[in-house]
Amino acid sequence: MGGALHPAVRQPEHAVQHRICNWHKDFAHAFTFGGPLPGPDYARTGLAILWGHNPAKSWLAQSAALAEAKARGARLVVVDPRRSTGALQADLWLRIRPGTDDALALGVAHQLLNRRGHDEQFVRRWTNGPLLVRRDTGRFLRASDLEPDLAGFVAWNATTDAAEPVDTAILSSKAEQFALHGTRRIPTRGGIVECVPAFALYTRACADWPLDRTASTTTIEAASIASFVEELLAAESVSYSAWTGIGQHANATQTERAIATLYALTGSYDAPGGNVVLPKQPANPVTSHAQLDPRQRAKALGLDKFPVGPPSQGWINARDFCQAAIDGDPYRVRALVSFGGNLLLSQPDPQRTAEALRALDFSVHLDLFENPTSRFADLLLPVNTPWEHEAFRAGFEITPSAQERVQLRPRMIEPVGESRSDTEFVFDLAARLGMTDEFFGGRIETGWDHQLAPLELTTERLRAEPGGVDVPLRTGYRKYAEETDGGVTGFATPTGRVELYSERLAEHGQSPVPVARTPEVDTRYPLVLTCAKNGYFCHSQHRGISSLRRRFPEPTVDLSPELASDRGIVDGQWVEIATLSATVTMRARIDTALHRDVVVAEYGWWQPAPDLALPGSDPLVDGGANYNLLIGDDIRDPISGSVALRSTACDVRPAGPSPWTAEREFIVESRALETDDILTLGLRPVDDGGLPDFRPGQHITVAAADEPQVTRSYSLTAAARDTGRTAYSVAVRRLPDGQFSPLVHERFQAGARVLVSPPSGSFALPSGHRQPLVLIAAGIGITPFLSLLETLASEPGTAPEIVLHYGNRNSGSHAFRERIDSLAKRLRTVHVVNHYSRPAPGDTYDVQGRVSADSVEASLIERRARFYLCGPGSMIEEITSGLLARRVPRADIFTEKFHAAPAPVTIADDATATVRFARSGREATWRKADGTLLQFAEKSGLSLPSGCRLGQCESCAVPVLAGTTAHLVTPPDGLPDDHCLTCQSVPTSDVTLDA
Repeated sequence: MGGALHPAVRQPEHAVQHRICNWHKDFAHAFTFGGPLPGPDYARTGLAILWGHNPAKSWLAQSAALAEAKARGARLVVVDPRRSTGALQADLWLRIRPGTDDALALGVAHQLLNRRGHDEQFVRRWTNGPLLVRRDTGRFLRASDLEPDLAGFVAWNATTDAAEPVDTAILSSKAEQFALHGTRRIPTRGGIVECVPAFALYTRACADWPLDRTASTTTIEAASIASFVEELLAAESVSYSAWTGIGQHANATQTERAIATLYALTGSYDAPGGNVVLPKQPANPVTSHAQLDPRQRAKALGLDKFPVGPPSQGWINARDFCQAAIDGDPYRVRALVSFGGNLLLSQPDPQRTAEALRALDFSVHLDLFENPTSRFADLLLPVNTPWEHEAFRAGFEITPSAQERVQLRPRMIEPVGESRSDTEFVFDLAARLGMTDEFFGGRIETGWDHQLAPLELTTERLRAEPGGVDVPLRTGYRKYAEETDGGVTGFATPTGRVELYSERLAEHGQSPVPVARTPEVDTRYPLVLTCAKNGYFCHSQHRGISSLRRRFPEPTVDLSPELASDRGIVDGQWVEIATLSATVTMRARIDTALHRDVVVAEYGWWQPAPDLALPGSDPLVDGGANYNLLIGDDIRDPISGSVALRSTACDVRPAGPSPWTAEREFIVESRALETDDILTLGLRPVDDGGLPDFRPGQHITVAAADEPQVTRSYSLTAAARDTGRTAYSVAVRRLPDGQFSPLVHERFQAGARVLVSPPSGSFALPSGHRQPLVLIAAGIGITPFLSLLETLASEPGTAPEIVLHYGNRNSGSHAFRERIDSLAKRLRTVHVVNHYSRPAPGDTYDVQGRVSADSVEASLIERRARFYLCGPGSMIEEITSGLLARRVPRADIFTEKFHAAPAPVTIADDATATVRFARSGREATWRKADGTLLQFAEKSGLSLPSGCRLGQCESCAVPVLAGTTAHLVTPPDGLPDDHCLTCQSVPTSDVTLDA
């Protein structure tokens, strides 16, 4: 109901992000079919097409329905520049150059028409293809042009060889006689007029895209395009889904037209197994753009440039908003109310957007959390989550049965603090502005009852049935053919038919038939940049959530191996992405499935994850990580105003030295006993090359040079940031029954050669934080915290409040005591509490007994301190349970165990499994002797991400797309069910990894 405020306050501007989201599938689609793109009938489809849409990352209900369709034998074609999740499951993947979907659609249509593979009966009866178009005006020839009393249009009857009036309100019995090709000279009341059927104009547009040109432009192999045509020819029913992959280009509307008209040729629209128009619940609407005074509607920004685009429905583009706010052109925009938007991370040219926000006289932002856009607001109002308020919905779209469901979603918890729903804010504001009557007396429930009245339901009834009420609806097919008042329903287009030719577009100076263009290549920026949704985050949100960020810590850009080699870039290296607008920096990830000239970057990066010591990025700074800095909007779709968010010219180059990725030979430079069983080692690289910084708490993995198969990971103990670093230091406790630590103590003498892997691990400690930090260590578990203290001592003034609880048996086992005491004296915000469980005579300590959750002061819990635990698994489990019992949120507890607990796994000696690495397209046969999946991948010549190799740090986690695996250790809490830790897992069936 928030949209009701827009017409009520009589303002023409409704600045939503429609053109970069759903305008093209919901409104541009209407240029062809008269309404939005209906949902696919996956339950009956024979061929499903995902075109610029990946439901696995955006619409899980649709993804599940598609998986069921595949399981019963439906075919799947995916059009995507990336080997997306959908493409991995596809029978045919078309790896398209971003921004050339229009060419592909027209080229496929051309092949289909040449093969006479289109549904000719549907084309003749239900498209405007047979209708004659005047060559002199580009308009349809009207029947009234022949005789003043006639209504409708004109077609050429090939049987009678004469022009014939066509009333599209009825279904002509002569449709099969109408000519689809040929130029005709038609006598009219105004003289002879040369005309041609609309279908002929459409086929000529398609004929501009023969197979070779289509393949060259789209970079899809001609054989794959031909296979797509064969799939269409063989399918009894066709459905498709398209979304932002189509809409975020500067040719988006004609692209939508090209795909929609191709789909019309299949005859599957609103047919079983096609895209079916589901009936809607007859709920009363609460608002409409028509409520706005026509004089106000005419003032919509950008309406003069895009008269049939989003401004015609009251939605404006970012460029037009900025121009009005900054320059007052055509008039000054002075205020903005923003509901949950983040313009700086979603619109092109964020710096200009920021200037526009500064120019406003007043702005209000409503959101769950603050974001970069909200920082420009005069007021930031807290909005609650969906679980804190009721919400009403009639119909859930995905299936006919879902569409019958009417539900009032119940409030699950009481609102936190002063947060309110968007609707509550709108109703309250409306009342204060004197518009109570327009807002149902200021009562939301009354508004819901108004909507529910035609359904003979009430809010009170729905509240009593929280699961919802099913209101039966009749789902029919081919509703356009239903008879009504002596005619047929037809389509809600100007001609009453599917419009292969759009007179409406022609009237506004646009091509009436879909057209495509060959992309121009700028030699300065010879690559094409696109973006993709990260499955762990939602747009520009959630990167501050530790459980998600630890699985995807940094912004990445995907490059093909060929491009990376040409540019001297290796996997994991920081690179610069440059466009005409700006430069941003991301970490390279090599994707063997990408075309050489395609670059796929992530959008939405700005948030820090302070609990993981991961930085954020200023979205306005050139060289940062905000993808939208790269995007300009000088070139816009001439109909919708869409810009090339997913098809911008770019180049890439290294932004720093190649990263250290493989094992590297080090020499033991120094060693010293801290206690009888704890040895400190200084390790210097043999090549004397540079050593990268790390985050406090991270570890390195060490192996003996002559036994590289046996490894262990040890926390780094020195300051995390040091420009003059020449060595790393670690501390190793000797375990009497250990496999590796006795070797370290006995054989790692000064001068010994060892193998070291680069710093890694997600257990990291922040050197700056708004909340207090509680560090809890036992014995050798002090090492990551020692690194934090050393880091803080080297960067005075940044230390947060820290309480360190350090447990030991007595002074004999108390490692690093003098060093920690020295650091604590220098760091005034650090307080150390020493716990001795078995103190010796003369020992000095603070608490006798083991460290426990009860050791923590209540005030620290009340202030939402963050807890970092390192020690034996039993200690961590005990203290974690105690903290949870004291109402510490689990999300505020971070742990690092000494060893992951083993898990019993029985593998037969003769076991084999086919392992498919989906992204590289490689597969091989695994045998028990091959070890873990990570070891197997490396033996197969593949490089997978890895870290501790003990199943603790999760650096090696990858999604399992098919099959099953078993972990050799107990996996960490929170690891998704469909992921495995390759360093400690083996296949238990044939398996496909997203790697």
